[in-house]
Amino acid sequence: MKSTCKYGESYPGDTKFVAECRLLQSIYRSEIGENIRPYVSKEKVYLLGNYIERGKESGANFLAEYIFDYAKYRVANKKPYETIDSDRLFNNLLSSQPMAFNLFCPLRKMVKESPEAAMLALRSALPMYPIARIIDIDLEFIPNNYKELTGDKSAMDAIIRFEDYDGKECFIAIETKYSENLGANEASDKTRAIEIIKQLKCFHPDIEERIANSKIKLTQIYRNFLLSETYGIDVSAESYSLIIAPKQHPSTGRELHSLVNELNEEYRHKVQSLSLEDFVERLIANCPPEYINIYNRFYNRYLDFRKIESANG
Repeated sequence: MKSTCKYGESYPGDTKFVAECRLLQSIYRSEIGENIRPYVSKEKVYLLGNYIERGKESGANFLAEYIFDYAKYRVANKKPYETIDSDRLFNNLLSSQPMAFNLFCPLRKMVKESPEAAMLALRSALPMYPIARIIDIDLEFIPNNYKELTGDKSAMDAIIRFEDYDGKECFIAIETKYSENLGANEASDKTRAIEIIKQLKCFHPDIEERIANSKIKLTQIYRNFLLSETYGIDVSAESYSLIIAPKQHPSTGRELHSLVNELNEEYRHKVQSLSLEDFVERLIANCPPEYINIYNRFYNRYLDFRKIESANG
């Protein structure tokens, strides 16, 4: 893929999909007039167009001032176990962490200011869940007793807490991805994870042996699911897990199936995926005007890959 000085250099390790996402964010950086900050790798210094210089001061990585304010608040009040990364959040346009803030902070604001509108919007965007009332929405959530649950500090990129039509408290643990894969990092404590799997009784009965023999790797999607399920039991809430990623994302389907195929039939509905395009388009179709505007800008920034043709032309 061709890159110009205006949009920065290509990165040799990128797949075609990652390169397209990087270029789209480089185009966005150029549109908003931000300078490139050099990226220093072990081999050399790159001018990658998705890095900006002063994001912590300018808020250029966020689509609204209130999103930037919440990002600053979370960094200033970061708990010792939280995994929020300041540089990634403020200065990396390609990262899914600030993307999640841009995606869910408007909904978080809507829940506080117009809960009925938020409920209608999320019912339309997430019709597979029995949403009767939205309780709250949070980002980069790790339970404060995670050590007692799984010991794993994997954060839920977003969590939507709601009541179903029977008045039961529920939540959706959401993993958002843009260009990154879900991740191959395995659970640090395989023995503990096997014990949790035995207690949950969600999986096929022979899975523990296959994990112990490394025939199944407890990658991020497994770790996220175990955290969600144990947290649900801890707070007496019905838990669901959702992956939101672009339609072109190359690994979401494979990673999702790797988990779902190991679950007993009655638990498979607990893990689902939704394309980022469908989620945003449904919000645009069902939100109040001020939110339609911000989600149109979100789509333009992250999902309008037609821009790449002009940049390469």
